[in-house]
Amino acid sequence: MKRVDVSDRAVPEAPRRRAAVLAMAGALACASAMQPASAADHAYPEKPVRLVVGFATGTPPEIMARLIANQFTKAMGQAFYVDARPGAGSTIATAAVARAKPDGYTLMLGVASGLGTGPHVIPTAGYDPRRDLEPIGFVQRGPYYISVRSDLPIHDLKSMLAYQKSAATPLVFGSLGVGSVHHLLWELLMAKSGAQLTHLPFGGTPQMVNEALAGRVDLMLETASSLTVPYVKAGKFRYIAMTGESRGARFPDVATVREQGFPELESQSWWVLVAPKGTPDTIVRRLNAELAKALQSTEAQQLLDSVGGASSGAGTPQEVRELIRAEYERWGDVIAKTNIKIGG
Repeated sequence: MKRVDVSDRAVPEAPRRRAAVLAMAGALACASAMQPASAADHAYPEKPVRLVVGFATGTPPEIMARLIANQFTKAMGQAFYVDARPGAGSTIATAAVARAKPDGYTLMLGVASGLGTGPHVIPTAGYDPRRDLEPIGFVQRGPYYISVRSDLPIHDLKSMLAYQKSAATPLVFGSLGVGSVHHLLWELLMAKSGAQLTHLPFGGTPQMVNEALAGRVDLMLETASSLTVPYVKAGKFRYIAMTGESRGARFPDVATVREQGFPELESQSWWVLVAPKGTPDTIVRRLNAELAKALQSTEAQQLLDSVGGASSGAGTPQEVRELIRAEYERWGDVIAKTNIKIGG
């Protein structure tokens, strides 16, 4: 029998065309899979981007938001603008961002009060920061300082608690809104010490400072920012405690809350950049990289120093996610165990 070499046979035209089409389709699929982002993501941003902040114009978070917006505008060639929505410890602003379209065109400078405490103490907040927001990067972290008007005979937490017992009227403490960390730390102090203080909330630090200068606010809890430090140096206010784990380099004579017997008050101010849940990962990574660059600028370093904070870089979205989770759960536990009641 004659041996036939099948390689010599002609391949029919139709199967050959079909094979070519399949090969081209496979090549296109591979090329598509290798693309790191869609064309829309590569073009981001194609229109102005809104950066929401939950505090009034002129407050440290709003000033920082404007600086970041300006840096992003320069770096990405599209306008980033600040939308200040003060109130309720920034929970109003945070709720709006949580409901926004996750397309990268709504961002937020989130703070501890909106992401860590607000939903626990304001049931109508309507969001869970662990579930409804996409972390991007850190902006700053730093301790709080407790200050008192210098005309009062108070030099530490012990003398403050002793004075309030004999005062004709309760001492008044200011905060940056019901449910903010600035509020809850005072509630926690009262729960632990039995002190009776009066709460007076404000939309921003400047208003609170002005009321203290006028004698209508006795106690404040704020970062060592340019809004309070000048008055401390001028003898108008006095720092009596700080909430960091160790004393600060700028005010080494101010004892920590742990040193004064209240380790429960240890806390820090923290600001992070977030977006609505579901914002494309390529956009999140782009914003994280640009944020890291922005924080290295001379302007950002000077501003961070002026607000009493510090930055060790933008970190990673996962690190921000872990901080939000830890703070949210910590404050939820504190509120439940101390039975703190928020009256406004």
